[in-house]
Amino acid sequence: MFNKSLFILLLLIPAVCFSAGFDCEKAENPIDKSICSDEKLSRLDKQMSDYYFKLKSSVDKKKSKKLLKDQRKWLSQRSVKCSVNDIECLTSLYKDRILTLRKDYENLVPYNSVNVSDLQGLRGQCSFDMDFPDDLVVYSGGSYSGKKLDRQIDQSGHQATQFEVIVNSPDKPVALILGAYEPSIWNIAWTQGTQISAVVATGYHRQAVAGLPNDVPVLISSYDNRGPCGYLYVSEKNLKKINPLSQKIFGKNVDMVFFASKGRLFFGNKITESDNLFTSKDNPPESFFDKSLPLAGEAGLKDLVKKGFMRKAEANDIERWAKLKADQHAEELPPVASGETWKSYKPQYVHNAYVILKQITIPAGLYGGNSATFFLEKGVPYPEGKLGHSTLYDFNTLSCEGTGCGRY
Repeated sequence: MFNKSLFILLLLIPAVCFSAGFDCEKAENPIDKSICSDEKLSRLDKQMSDYYFKLKSSVDKKKSKKLLKDQRKWLSQRSVKCSVNDIECLTSLYKDRILTLRKDYENLVPYNSVNVSDLQGLRGQCSFDMDFPDDLVVYSGGSYSGKKLDRQIDQSGHQATQFEVIVNSPDKPVALILGAYEPSIWNIAWTQGTQISAVVATGYHRQAVAGLPNDVPVLISSYDNRGPCGYLYVSEKNLKKINPLSQKIFGKNVDMVFFASKGRLFFGNKITESDNLFTSKDNPPESFFDKSLPLAGEAGLKDLVKKGFMRKAEANDIERWAKLKADQHAEELPPVASGETWKSYKPQYVHNAYVILKQITIPAGLYGGNSATFFLEKGVPYPEGKLGHSTLYDFNTLSCEGTGCGRY
């Protein structure tokens, strides 16, 4: 029968490697003593041993000999690469070795199907795994939306917005709770001496935090990502929801709430011209743009025209639609002396009108004054995307979709 303990001793001559289950009182090698002195390092040592034997039992004899040779070489290099008492260095060394063994045993490959920015701030619990200083100041701010961008950051079909956030608190560390309804990027800057300890961003659609160094912890919880903290956007009607959220995450109430104005938020002391502002290039706002989606709003409409997917509609396009509708309902209409029965089917409200010439995705954010009227040319597939407050007249089916339908 195979004696695993004996094999470990043979394998690790002259450097004896112990797992978490060995008798530390017999440890003589300085690195072994370091392993015994640190619980985390001891667990890593056992993990490495377990993966080594799993891998060894899964390969043929030739590969098994090579694995033994590689493992002995790695063990002999531990004291070369790290000081025997440098727990941090040894921990990193063990993690790298475990990953190497796991890659071979579990057939691991890089996973590239998700953008790193899409995973920002996702957590399983509504908390940060850290202790905050007693003098932590918690600020909260936001609005329904920020300043509109010509890009999209999610699949909601809504035009993204951006908030410019400035924090000035050189005397006390700060945590932020930011909230908006629309998909939004929070672009953060701070004054010299200001320490931002953590940021929570919440809302209905996707939220993203830009401008912070990678080591500042972020928690994102929205309706769309079904986040652990639920969702809210900062407004007067939602004030009663803010303190419970702050208590749950930071263990204290919010010190002050600020409502954004024209996409801008200022937290802390008054900013003067002499205050230097800083931001990090680790996560710039553009890193959150979804480049697979078309430009949004008016910029998206202009881009489709520029690329030949649409053209501006003319009076004869509207007349052509009305005449075809009149022909469709000819038996329902009484004769008119002028013969212009088609005028009763002429759309009365045509705003920002375009003729769709090729397959398109309708730009996000076509609401209110940014809405449009579309005429879908015959033979062209129905567009993807959401109309918003726009209207579409389809020459293929002579049907109408959207808010302007029926206005004759």
